[in-house]
Amino acid sequence: MKKLLNYQRAVNYLNKIFNAINEDYFNNELEKPTITIQSTMRAYGHVTVSKVWKNANGDVTNELNISADYLNRPIENVVATLVHECCHLYAMQNGIKDTSNRGVYHNKKFKALAEERDLIIERHPRYGWTITSPSEKLIDWIISRDFKDILIGRNNFPTFTMVGGGKAANGNSDDGEEQPKKKRSSSIKWVCPCCGNICRTTKVINIKCGDCDESFVMEL
Repeated sequence: MKKLLNYQRAVNYLNKIFNAINEDYFNNELEKPTITIQSTMRAYGHVTVSKVWKNANGDVTNELNISADYLNRPIENVVATLVHECCHLYAMQNGIKDTSNRGVYHNKKFKALAEERDLIIERHPRYGWTITSPSEKLIDWIISRDFKDILIGRNNFPTFTMVGGGKAANGNSDDGEEQPKKKRSSSIKWVCPCCGNICRTTKVINIKCGDCDESFVMEL
């Protein structure tokens, strides 16, 4: 198998993994979502509660997104996130209320659905039963399916150049007027990838979130 080094191959691979999860963990009962890779610094993934994608034939689907910022995590963690989101899809299709507070708080019904599918679920004090990790049984399943790490991820840079609009690279607006330069902040912003808690420091340090024991990630 070729290394997963480009975006399109990564999308296709996530679809392949979804199909395997659907077959082995959901008896092929899940409706196929549109799988996307978008930047979501505060979450490893999400699934929409409504069908937000529509094609020319009138077919509509939910969106299942895997965060571009964490796409190159170990494959067992990426698969665990996919299974997590698939549990939400299953709950929606079967009228199971697995969350509250606008989808933020994960209740014991979600915990049961996830643990039945080889996830380890721990409780977050604010967001409920949402902290997700793969069990040994899920890791064995991943090995049996020969799934490999995805070797591409999105780097978040503080600035970029717009093409065809917005601020030009030389600091001027499109009409040629000189724009004032913003003073760069001397602090570093850190985000917990699990719960989204934020902190700031004046230097690079190793720091963990006190709520969910996850290492903070620098937001560039």
